[in-house]
Amino acid sequence: MNTLPFRFFLFFFSGVFAFHSIVDAEEKEGPLYQVQDGDTLYSIAQQFGGSVQSLQRLNGIENPSLISIGQILLLSDYFGVSGLVDTHKVQPGESFFSMPLELNNDLDTLIKLNRIVNPYTLYIGQPLIYKISDQLETYNQVGFSVIGQQDTLLSLAINADCSPYEIMILNGWSNATVTLPGELMYSPGSKTNASILSPFEDISISNEHPRQGQPVVISVDTDQETSVTGFFDGTKLNFSSINGRQVSFLGVHAMSDPGIYHLWVTATRSDDQIVTLEMRLPVADAQYGSQSLVLGHDKAKLLEDESVRVAEDQIILDTVSNFTENKLWEDGFDHPMSMDYITTRFGMRRSYNGKDYRTFHGGVDFGASEGTPIYAPAAGVVVMSKTLDIRGTTTIIDHGIGIFTGYWHQQESAVSVGQKLASGDLIGYVGNTGLSTGPHLHWEVWINGNQVNPLEWMKQDIY
Repeated sequence: MNTLPFRFFLFFFSGVFAFHSIVDAEEKEGPLYQVQDGDTLYSIAQQFGGSVQSLQRLNGIENPSLISIGQILLLSDYFGVSGLVDTHKVQPGESFFSMPLELNNDLDTLIKLNRIVNPYTLYIGQPLIYKISDQLETYNQVGFSVIGQQDTLLSLAINADCSPYEIMILNGWSNATVTLPGELMYSPGSKTNASILSPFEDISISNEHPRQGQPVVISVDTDQETSVTGFFDGTKLNFSSINGRQVSFLGVHAMSDPGIYHLWVTATRSDDQIVTLEMRLPVADAQYGSQSLVLGHDKAKLLEDESVRVAEDQIILDTVSNFTENKLWEDGFDHPMSMDYITTRFGMRRSYNGKDYRTFHGGVDFGASEGTPIYAPAAGVVVMSKTLDIRGTTTIIDHGIGIFTGYWHQQESAVSVGQKLASGDLIGYVGNTGLSTGPHLHWEVWINGNQVNPLEWMKQDIY
């Protein structure tokens, strides 16, 4: 049987069908999307809202698998907006008020397309729908800057080489005598089209969508005379100079509620001008499991007196909350012993002897026989070597710039406080001391005062 005529007919029919859909979509009023490589009706519905069925109905598509690259689709449930649209993921340092410059859209269009009620609630990585403008030159002539403490409307107009009324109209100001230091201001004829404010030149965040118990690295590029500070969820962030950039590390607490958290990064210039970027970081549920442990009488006594646990926790927290300015290690972190037998992973919610799940497992447990050697995973300085009631024989190493590692339940410690260690140096030996149900090493990594998953930290490349 000759299948060539049939294949030609199928190809011709598909082309006519796609062409009909394009024409039909363009004849209707509303935002339009041009199908790109890798798109499906399902992914488009997820991207812009609505359902596959509504896209089929609006565009006369009978078979949802028959869409083609370049095809124009009409999107549903948008009113007062027409023309081609696309999506942009919010980057670190961007805000809703910098988007008109970045995306060549006015604020009203962005509000309609994204159904924005509060423009201050954008988070890093959030997809923002915008209209692909045919009049790019109109918006490209507009830039933004930060209002200084001594600025007036007249001085701002002189610097922008325009009239005060142009600035008032562009920013929607009704009062010529009111300027707000530190606020974002749009001005015509600006020389910059950057999406973040000067003196920030670039901001990168590794792990823009962290889960509970994961590390986050914030890297900022500024001029050499600018200092950088920050806060995450009310906790101060310390920045250090690494390879010409200002870098800070934070750990998302393993018991943090999933949701959106505030991240502030502040740059202070040599002339004392302060510029703060407010960002929002989404934290996801890590889906940690649970673990119920049964302790013998002698071990259970360690938990009967709550004040003992609280006091010991505070000793650890005081130690790991210090900050050493210099990074003490050169390469990445290694594991402190063989990873062939991991008995308990990080984050497990724990119950002891049938009580509530009030705590979590703050490290990784490596099963091994007593006396197995434990080695330093990276260079650092020993800041604790002592025996505690719950953690047993304990060692803590400061690796610099807010990074600490802890080693619990050892049989014996082989180091002393103040001792400098290189990667691979002997720390101690596996034991069963303190609140332990068998010989093992409990290994913790602390970042900026929070425990994080050690196996996640080992994936970070900080050189």
